[in-house]
Amino acid sequence: MATGERDGLQTYLDEVPGARSLPDWIGGLSRWGQLVLVRAALAIAGPCVERWRRGVPGDEGWQRHFASSTLPEEALVALRAWLERGAPPGDTGLASCTAALRDLIGNAEFYDDEAVGGCAGREQAVASGRVILMALEASQWTAERATEDIPDEAERKAIVRSGPVPELWEAVQACRHALPECSEATVRELIRGALR
Repeated sequence: MATGERDGLQTYLDEVPGARSLPDWIGGLSRWGQLVLVRAALAIAGPCVERWRRGVPGDEGWQRHFASSTLPEEALVALRAWLERGAPPGDTGLASCTAALRDLIGNAEFYDDEAVGGCAGREQAVASGRVILMALEASQWTAERATEDIPDEAERKAIVRSGPVPELWEAVQACRHALPECSEATVRELIRGALR
């Protein structure tokens, strides 16, 4: 990132909290590109690993099949390594890790849907996995894939300009569900800290 772009990002991050709504603020990060959005998603995914690990102690099936899985944590390690390597496009190791995590979280969501009786702990654990998945999905975002079924040129251009903002926003919403104590201000601070 060029010095002027970095200065612009720092000015944006230093903006008075609450000057923009959280969705607008998240959307505004898109002007600094995909890697900034991935780093923002990674910032809020980190605290969700512990929530995933804790699982649902009263649910033996959940603990055995999901909470014991180290894949979410390994996925974040792979994502950090990808960023440190300069975020090479088409990194097949990260793509396969994303696919495996997508399967795990899909199975966890199915388990939660099919389980008898609602369980806030299980819903929070699923949401924490979703945050981690969205961070990886943001890293795998490509303009071609995001616009392949969009015939309208103006809509295609808007999608390309925004990059993986929808993935980041989904991560933010899932984070707030996974960690109910995580306020909008907390989300902003986690992202600010990672991007400074």
